[in-house]
Amino acid sequence: MMNAHIPFSTADFALAMRQRQWAESARQFVRCRRVIDETHDVRTFVFSTASGHMFSFSAGQYLILHLTIDGATVTRSYSVSSPPTRPLDLQITVKRVKGGLVSNWLHDNLRPGHDIEIEGPVGRFNFDDLPCEKPLFLSGGSGITPVMSMLRALTDRASGHDIRFIHCARTADDIAFRAELEALAARFSNVNVSFICSQEGSVWQGPKGRIDGPMLLRLAPDLHQRTSYVCGPEPFMQTVRTCVAEIGIAPSQYHEESFGGAVGNSMPLRSAVAGVKRVRFARSGAEHLCAPEETLLDAARNCGLHIPTACQQGICGTCRTVKLSGEVAMDDLGGLSLEEKAAGYVLACCSRPQGTVCLDL
Repeated sequence: MMNAHIPFSTADFALAMRQRQWAESARQFVRCRRVIDETHDVRTFVFSTASGHMFSFSAGQYLILHLTIDGATVTRSYSVSSPPTRPLDLQITVKRVKGGLVSNWLHDNLRPGHDIEIEGPVGRFNFDDLPCEKPLFLSGGSGITPVMSMLRALTDRASGHDIRFIHCARTADDIAFRAELEALAARFSNVNVSFICSQEGSVWQGPKGRIDGPMLLRLAPDLHQRTSYVCGPEPFMQTVRTCVAEIGIAPSQYHEESFGGAVGNSMPLRSAVAGVKRVRFARSGAEHLCAPEETLLDAARNCGLHIPTACQQGICGTCRTVKLSGEVAMDDLGGLSLEEKAAGYVLACCSRPQGTVCLDL
């Protein structure tokens, strides 16, 4: 007699998937499976787990790499460029930077079969926490990686979102994912893709020069109806902030992730984003403009800085850090003593800036 068919319910499937999922945010090793040349100085590194577990993350989040280079422990943050809709691998896309310790090490040393230790993915610059119906993805240089993850996730799902994607590069040869972006725009009628080249000669027939307000409005004439997701090096970010301030974009319609570390001057977005919250790091010179609900720990990771952490709930005190100035809202669950609080310590994992905060880091 044939065995009776036992239906596999949606709940059973969800449970099976959770059991196969990777331990999100834990530090662990992953294996490099493939290295892809995107441009002359940009490579994508594809990782998977030895166990075959699936990765679980939100489009736009980043990884923290824990590496040993020349005998020293080094940490750096890199956005995930692959989408969560493809959970069997995890990808980061890295531009080789002149004098860049980690980017050069990755390009020169990381090969298929090599294992590295990572933490994450983490970060609140992601489409799950910041959804909208009409996104504008605006990126400069290597800032394309988190918004590429968002676009890939939406198109993998055949989403009906009205999407505009604008990427700024030096030349046509510097445009990462160009062929894929053009193919997505050709395939999906709801996806519009534009490139701007700042240093291109007559061979480039698209928009030329550096982005400004009039160019932004030409490429996204309905900008006031859109929510912008912006990422790129700090000079690019400063230009975009000036543009949106002059155009008058509402703070709720602007989200950013900044690449590139230190900022020499104050950011010019005060009129565009009311109640701006930023974290400055005194010893490293880095600075991060925080998204809503970002913690001091998030800010440090976004700048590639390492703060030791364990519980991430304000209990253990591992992430205690000296606050030199500014105010924070801290959800301390016993991680600091009264003496430590009096000495200026805060818990990075559960402290959110209430303006400009300076840390001794």
